Amino acid sequence: MPARESELPDTPVIESGDAARASLISTYPELAEIVSSLAENGYAILDPEYDAGDLATAEAFCRDAVADRGRIQDGWISEPAIGRVAVHQPIIDLLSQLYGRRAFPFQTLNFEVGTQQKPHSDTYHFNSSPERFMCGVWVALEDISPDAGPLIYYPGSHKLPILKRTELGGTQLYPDYEKHIQRLVEDHGLQPEYGLLKRGQALIWSANLIHGGSARKNPELTRRSQVTHYYFEDCAYHTPLDFDPERGTHFIRQPYDLSRKKHVLSQRKHLDEQLSLREIWAQRWHLWRQRPPRF
Repeated sequence: MPARESELPDTPVIESGDAARASLISTYPELAEIVSSLAENGYAILDPEYDAGDLATAEAFCRDAVADRGRIQDGWISEPAIGRVAVHQPIIDLLSQLYGRRAFPFQTLNFEVGTQQKPHSDTYHFNSSPERFMCGVWVALEDISPDAGPLIYYPGSHKLPILKRTELGGTQLYPDYEKHIQRLVEDHGLQPEYGLLKRGQALIWSANLIHGGSARKNPELTRRSQVTHYYFEDCAYHTPLDFDPERGTHFIRQPYDLSRKKHVLSQRKHLDEQLSLREIWAQRWHLWRQRPPRF
C-alpha cells in the first residue's frame, strides 16, 4: 500500500529512479514487467480482469449512446457499469503501488470510433502539484483493428520536460500547442506505437506520454473503448490549458473521486497562488451540477 501521509513521495515511485523502482519490485515482484515498461516507455499493457458483464454493458453504451457523437464524458453518471470499470479495485491498488499515493478516478470518456485526435500530453489538460501524479487507463471494449484508428503513442516521450503554455509562442492557443508537440516528435525522432489491444485489456500511460488517435483507414470499423483518468491523493490539481497569462495562475480543480463518491479539495500547501473569484465560482458551479453516482 502507499506510504503514510508524512512519507508520501514528491515524485511518482515509477518515475523516481532505479533505486525506488528496485525497491518497488522487491516488494511487489509480480509487477516487474509493468514497472519496467512504464519506466522506460511511459505505458504498460495488462489484463485487469474486469467484470465481463460490465465490459459488455459499457460496450453497448458506446454503441447506443455515444454513436456518432464522438465521445461521452462522465458516462458513469447515467450508466453504472462505466463507473464500476473506473473504480475497479485491482487497478486502483496497482496505480497506488506504482505511484506511492492512493489513486482515485475522476473522469471517464467513452468512445464508439477512433478519435483521430492529434498527439498531445495529458499534462496540458490536467496536471498536479507535485507534478506527474496523474495517469490514464485506456480499456478496449472490443478487439481493436489496426484499420479502426487505434490509439497512437510515442514511447519514451513521458521523459520530456512538462510543457508550459508560456513556452508555446504564437498566440498560445491550442493549435500552437499541437504544432509544438509535432515539432517535439520530429526533433526527438520519436517513433509511434499503436494500441492493438484485445477486449478487456488495459493500457496505463504516464501523465506526460504523448499520445493521440491514429487515422481511421476503414471508417466502417468501430473502436469501442473507455478511458479513465486518475489523480492521486494529497496533491493540488489544476488545468494548465486554462492558464491565465495576466495573473500567471492556473485553474485549480476540485476533482470528484468516483471511488469514494466525494469531491477532493486541492491541497493549499502545494499551491503557489490563491484562487480567484472566477475559479471559486466555477468550482462551485461544477460541484452543484455534479449528479450523484448510481454505481
